[in-house]
Amino acid sequence: SVVLVGLLFLEIFYFRFHTYFQETIVNETLPVLSPKTDSDKVENIEPQTIVNGSFVEVDAVHKGSGVAKIIIQDGKRYLRFENFQVTNGPDLYVYLSESKTPTNKIKSLDKYISLGLLKGNVGDQNYEIPEPFRGYDTAVIWCQKFGVLFSYAIME
Repeated sequence: SVVLVGLLFLEIFYFRFHTYFQETIVNETLPVLSPKTDSDKVENIEPQTIVNGSFVEVDAVHKGSGVAKIIIQDGKRYLRFENFQVTNGPDLYVYLSESKTPTNKIKSLDKYISLGLLKGNVGDQNYEIPEPFRGYDTAVIWCQKFGVLFSYAIME
């Protein structure tokens, strides 16, 4: 029985099921320009939203909600999540895809780029989009370890 318990813990550690029951909360502010001064005038320029969309539930286990948007600030483009929440899991990454119909098959994402590890499964967060990626208007939360789609938002 000790061996069985040990094997059970090894399996839980490998598959990281415990991550489904944890929350990682992030609260990043909008990227903003440094205030510019011109004759004692202070000017704050708000980022411009290009496209936005809402995260959807993929199935009964993999659920997402909140808004994804692509914004421009000071010539840089960012993917921003607001009021974001997704089922937590192991090895979650943020992708931008050209696909309007993502599924649990990586090929369904068509052309995509990785913006890195998901910072948190709850809260507002920003991901800088490298040049020259334009037209990648679907935000995807993807588990790389198991090739599973957790949620996505088609932005228009």
